[in-house]
Amino acid sequence: MNHTPQIREALRFAARKHHGQLRIAHADGPMPFIVHPFSVALLVAEDGAHDDVVTAALLHDTIEDTATTREELANAFNEQIALLVDAVSECKERDGRVLDWEERKRDYLMRIEASSVDAVVIVVADKIDNIESRIEEYEREGEAFFAHWSQSNDLHLWFHGEVLRIAQARMPEHPLTHRLAETHARQLAVFGK
Repeated sequence: MNHTPQIREALRFAARKHHGQLRIAHADGPMPFIVHPFSVALLVAEDGAHDDVVTAALLHDTIEDTATTREELANAFNEQIALLVDAVSECKERDGRVLDWEERKRDYLMRIEASSVDAVVIVVADKIDNIESRIEEYEREGEAFFAHWSQSNDLHLWFHGEVLRIAQARMPEHPLTHRLAETHARQLAVFGK
């Protein structure tokens, strides 16, 4: 990953916005959430993505999981980055109604199918990290793992399979698509499907 001023600022911005948020608990305790966007950005950068795409990967959860707005990202960075982050963020409500998990995921999938390839790259990297984290947690905790998730494992497997379908249609030869296919296959094997 290039250590440009923009990427350094994105790291600082994401760290401030996600401050206090925790991710999967490990044997040595909870992990700061910022590890996830950093991992996603590394996956995107490994493929040689443009700095705006790497920056958007670092910021990909700010609109969805913090009080950050699209306009704030455009002002702090640029319109392309704001557009990418917005494209990969789930819509949590519509017409004043909170969407349930499956509605959010179906809406997200429809939007991703129509998004730019750069947005799909970020989504694929995000899902690779999410799946790898789920597998690690399951292997560490066993069946107790399922108590951490409000949705059934079958729904998660369906959702990740749909993201893989979109990636294979939109960017069939991309290295991250191949890695997602391998990671999803491993997930299916681990979770007994």
